[in-house]
Amino acid sequence: MTQAALESFPIQLSRQRHDQLLSVFWCGAIAILLYEIYGVQTGSIWSQASAILITIVSLIPFYLWCSGRVLGMPVFPMFALTFVWTYAFPLISNHPVVITYTPQSHLFAAVTVAGTLLLGTWVWYRFVTAIPPQPSYYRALGVRKGDQFFLVALASSVVFNICNAAGWITITGPLFSIIRNSTLGLTAISTFVLCYRFGAQSLSRRQITLLIGLILSFVLTDALSFLLIGTASISMIAISAYTIGRKKVPIIAIAVFFALLTFLNYGKADMRGKYWFSDVQPNVVPWEYPALYGEWIDYSWKFVQKREKQETEEERSFTQRASVIHMLLLAQNLSPEKLPYLNGATYAIIPQILVPRIFVENRIRSQEGTHMLSVHYGLQTEEATQVTSISWGLLAEAYGNFGLLGCAGLAIVLGAFYGKATQLSINAPLLSIRSLFTILLVTFAFQTEWTAGTYLAALAQASYLLLGIAIVFMENYRVPPSAIVAFLEASRLE
Repeated sequence: MTQAALESFPIQLSRQRHDQLLSVFWCGAIAILLYEIYGVQTGSIWSQASAILITIVSLIPFYLWCSGRVLGMPVFPMFALTFVWTYAFPLISNHPVVITYTPQSHLFAAVTVAGTLLLGTWVWYRFVTAIPPQPSYYRALGVRKGDQFFLVALASSVVFNICNAAGWITITGPLFSIIRNSTLGLTAISTFVLCYRFGAQSLSRRQITLLIGLILSFVLTDALSFLLIGTASISMIAISAYTIGRKKVPIIAIAVFFALLTFLNYGKADMRGKYWFSDVQPNVVPWEYPALYGEWIDYSWKFVQKREKQETEEERSFTQRASVIHMLLLAQNLSPEKLPYLNGATYAIIPQILVPRIFVENRIRSQEGTHMLSVHYGLQTEEATQVTSISWGLLAEAYGNFGLLGCAGLAIVLGAFYGKATQLSINAPLLSIRSLFTILLVTFAFQTEWTAGTYLAALAQASYLLLGIAIVFMENYRVPPSAIVAFLEASRLE
């Protein structure tokens, strides 16, 4: 292995305790628990206790990673952490759907979530506490080639966003979906890799400047859809990767990110009302961006100036999108007494979903499992699923199929899958196919709304892209014995 490839060994994967990360973890954990104890908007002690139970169990994997007790990229810890805002917070924030269920139902759902996460944590932990055997070689990008490749990939994503917003792309149908999904997957991977290397102080000043400019450009062009989900996802990936690489939480960057995102969210409803639900559907060219964002800022500022605190329909919609525990509550209150379990129906269609649409034009939708759940539980008709999609998440889907047994199965499968993928990348170069696949899983951990079919379809598409990169751009690198010994010694320093 060349020296350039050796530099890409993931330094965050040793057993050294991340003291600053651990300190920030405790500050964050205490702040969350204090909010759940004193800042609640519901009067039920059972709902409050349920939220605290979910939060504590959700933080355990992240504590294990921050303390250096486990190795590898924090795939499962990131996945578990999302349960704080998707399952715990809605129990204490007067969520309009969650409050229709009894506190006893809240507690049963919380025990289900906690049990699933504990079992998944136990399975995952068994994979990530030791360094696996060293392979004879790694398929990887050299550092210089890797930096150039991912910077070009980010620039291409910005160009794609600009052309798409301006209406300059004439491709439609399955080919456009493939290009769009591949662009999004490569953007997530590129952002993580480059921001990790930025945090690890492995980029030049010129590369850092270019990276920040490209990320800001992507965020500005992607937000023109007025969805903000892509903007939020890429920003969270960038912050997470920098934190992992630097072992230091960028508090100022996080504060600025949430402040700007919150501010733009205030005016999002007005912008959607004007450009989504009217005859005004302009193709936005780059030189019109300042005027469009000026209009958006004006709407947001007017909202901030309003003194009344009444919650709007758009705000309620945002709250509901952040939560998926209400879907678990629905399934637990109706099955199996009133409605039977689906007995694996949403999983049986996965082989059909995994066939690329370019080969089977009439292939079923990737969200078909989601639609089956919504129809089965009376939330939508078959016709309605052609227009809108209701978020369920992996855990509610598992319960809707097999009850508590399904939740246990999900915990074992995810714990083993995330654990094994993490284990294979523990002592691999950052730019190897093993590490890049694990990074891909980290970015997928934030996708809390997907069911299994949607998750696996997106993962398959991104994996095909990674495989193509490995074949075309990567080379085989052998690790000299001295490098292996040095890495093993560094891992035993704690």
